[in-house]
Amino acid sequence: ALPGPIMRPARPEQARVVEASQFTPPPAGLPSYMLPVTGRLLTGFGEDAPGQARSSGLVLVPRANAQVVAPAPGRGAFAGAYPGFDRIVIIEHEGGWTSLVTGIARLDVVVGDSIVAGSPLGIAPPGAPRVMVELRRNGQPVNPLQYIRSL
Repeated sequence: ALPGPIMRPARPEQARVVEASQFTPPPAGLPSYMLPVTGRLLTGFGEDAPGQARSSGLVLVPRANAQVVAPAPGRGAFAGAYPGFDRIVIIEHEGGWTSLVTGIARLDVVVGDSIVAGSPLGIAPPGAPRVMVELRRNGQPVNPLQYIRSL
């Protein structure tokens, strides 16, 4: 849905700026958001997988032992083992926002830590890592891709 290119005008003073028509401004309490790892997208938000519930987050396939980082600033509400997800981190953000990052082999945060966006949460496991990130607002899943500023 991006507009096409605008040709350079013969007179520079006639130049105009293309406005983003579908830009979603950052919501209150969530000034920025980023993916916790770089990797291939395995499952998208809301995607149906055979024999599984509809995805309420993004599942990424990073390289083995990749560093997993905080997608946004907040406070560590949970950090530990969770059945079926290896180790997970739950980050509470301002304004009723919460992030859940799963599939972490080693944790570098503890409950109560003040977390800066981009700070290390841990590392992805060796072998076939799968890191999932969920963004929730007042407990309801939200597609995090609409708030990511750069991919």
